[in-house]
Amino acid sequence: MSMKATLEKQQATLICDDLMSLITVCKQHLNQIAKEHGLTSIQLFALHAIFDGNNATGKIAHILHCDASNVTGIIDRLTTLNLVTRKEDPQDRRVKTVQLTDEGQTVVQNATELLPVRLGCDRLTQQETEILHSTIAKLTLSN
Repeated sequence: MSMKATLEKQQATLICDDLMSLITVCKQHLNQIAKEHGLTSIQLFALHAIFDGNNATGKIAHILHCDASNVTGIIDRLTTLNLVTRKEDPQDRRVKTVQLTDEGQTVVQNATELLPVRLGCDRLTQQETEILHSTIAKLTLSN
């Protein structure tokens, strides 16, 4: 292996290690934010998916990487907490759609505002923010 290839491999490993550290910190903060709202992290992720316009339970299951039957239980609990409502799709009664209530909308917006502060994004310069955003966009485009 050439010196250049070795260096590139070391840099890629370093980036992966850094990303894993960032994911760990994000998960810790998301778990804490969810707990502060009386939720589990998976419930908070479900609310965020719905907030992003993914209203079909099958689509939510795909985003959460779980079975649709698991989403049914998650949505049941979120309905009990008055964070979502569930309705049959008018075009296909087999499909259930989920909408955020005003309270659910507030929880998602609050979590969305809290996370960047908890992560310290306010300490980044405008240039660092732009570079980080474009780098994340580049990395996530490949998936």
